[in-house]
Amino acid sequence: METSQTGKPRLKTLWRLSWPAIIEQVLTTMVSCADTAMVGVLGAAGTAAVSVNAAPIWLANGLLMGVGVGYSVQVSNAIGAEDDERARRIIRQGVLAAIVVGLLGLLIYQSLAGFIPRWLGAEPEVLPQAVAYLRFYTMAMPFMAAGQIFSAILRCMGNTRAPLYFNTAANLLNIVLNFLLIYPTRPAVLFGAQITIPGAGLGAAGAAIASAAALTTAGIALLRIGTRQGDRFRVHLREGLRPDGAIIRQAVRLGLPSAVERATINLGQIATTAVVASLGTVALAANQIAVTAEGLCYLPAFGISYAGIALVGQSVGAGSRENARAYGTLAAKLGFVVAIGTASALFLLAPPLAGLFNSDPRVVEQAALMLRIVAFCEPFFALSIILSGTLRGAHDVRVPMVVGLVCMWGIRVPLAPVLVYFAGFGLAGVWLAMDVDLIVRGLLCALRWRSGKWARMCGLE
Repeated sequence: METSQTGKPRLKTLWRLSWPAIIEQVLTTMVSCADTAMVGVLGAAGTAAVSVNAAPIWLANGLLMGVGVGYSVQVSNAIGAEDDERARRIIRQGVLAAIVVGLLGLLIYQSLAGFIPRWLGAEPEVLPQAVAYLRFYTMAMPFMAAGQIFSAILRCMGNTRAPLYFNTAANLLNIVLNFLLIYPTRPAVLFGAQITIPGAGLGAAGAAIASAAALTTAGIALLRIGTRQGDRFRVHLREGLRPDGAIIRQAVRLGLPSAVERATINLGQIATTAVVASLGTVALAANQIAVTAEGLCYLPAFGISYAGIALVGQSVGAGSRENARAYGTLAAKLGFVVAIGTASALFLLAPPLAGLFNSDPRVVEQAALMLRIVAFCEPFFALSIILSGTLRGAHDVRVPMVVGLVCMWGIRVPLAPVLVYFAGFGLAGVWLAMDVDLIVRGLLCALRWRSGKWARMCGLE
C-alpha cells in the first residue's frame, strides 16, 4: 500500500495499476468490435442482429459487475488491513457466487432468448439471426460470471496484469474463430499463393459462438489464477464452499446498489434501443457501430477506475482518509484529461472509424454523426465512471445508484423520444439525450466526491 503523502509517488502507483487495466478494456472490447466488423460484412441485417442484443448483454455484464464489486471491495479492505485469512475466505465465497449467479443467468437468458429480440423491436428479417446470437452467446454465462468476479478481485488485489494477459488470449481466439465460423468456405490469396479458408457460414450465430468460446476460456483462466495468488491468498477448494453469511451479507450491501445501478442504466439502454429499432434497420446498425466505436473512447476511464477502486479500498482498510481522498481525486483528474484527448480523436476520426465496421454508406454516415455528437460528453462520462468506482471503494454505494437512476430515467429515457419523434432529430435525438444524461451524471459524481461525505460511509470520519 502506497504510504507517501506526495502526489508523484501516488500518480506512479495509480498509473502502474491503471495501464494494464486500460489495455485489458481495449482488448476486451475488441470481442464486440470484431463481431460488429466481421458480421457487418454480411450487411445491415447481420449488424442489426448484434445491435439488438447489445443492451441485454450489457444488462448481464452490469449485474455480474455488481457481484464483483461486492466481493472485490471486501478483498481490498482485507488486504489494506493485512487480514490475509479474511481475504482467503472472501475469495472462496467469490467462487461460490460465480457458480450460483452464472447458472441462474444461464437459465434466465436461455429461457428468454426467443423473446428478447422480438420485445426490442427486431424486424422480421433480423429476428432469426438475433435469437440465435443471444442464445449462443449466453451459453457462456457461468464463465462470464467467473471472469467478471475474478477480474474485479484480482484488480483489487493489485494484480491488473493477469486479466490483461488472459483477455488478450481470449480476444485472439475470438478473432480466429470468427473467421472460421461466420463466413462460408472461400478462396483467398496468401503471399501470392491460392488457398482455401474453411468456414461454417453461420453468420451472426458464428460470431456468438466464437465470443462464447473466448469468454469461457478467459473465465476459466481467471478463476484459476484468482484462487492461486501465492501462499498468502491461495484458496484450496477441497476445503469446501460453505456459504459464509457475514461475507455474503456484506457483498449484498456493497454490490446490490451497484447491480441495481447497472440494471437501471441497462434497462434504460434497452428502452432507448427500442426507440432506435423503430427507426429501421439502417439506424439500428448505425447505432450499434457508434456504440462499439465510442467504447474505445471511454475505456481508459474504466481502467483508471479499477485502479482507483483498489487503491481507495486498500486505503479504507488501512484507515487512511488522506490516501483515500488523494487517490480518488487523482484518478478523476487523470481520467478527465485522458478523455479530452480520446474525445478529440473520436470527433476528428469519426468517418473512417465508422467505416471500419460496415460497408453500407448510409450506415457509416449516420454512425459518424453519432460519434461526433457524443464526443462532447466523454470527459464528463469519464468522471462518472471513475468517481462512481472510487465511491464504491469507500463504501458509498447508494449515491452512484441514485445518480444513475435519476440521470437515465429522469433525463435520457424521457428526452430521447421527444427529440426523436417531436423534434424530428431521428437517431441523433437518442445521442443528444445521452449527452445530457452523461454530463449531468459526471457533475453529480464530482460534487459527491468533493463533499467528503463518503468518509462517513467507510468509517474514516
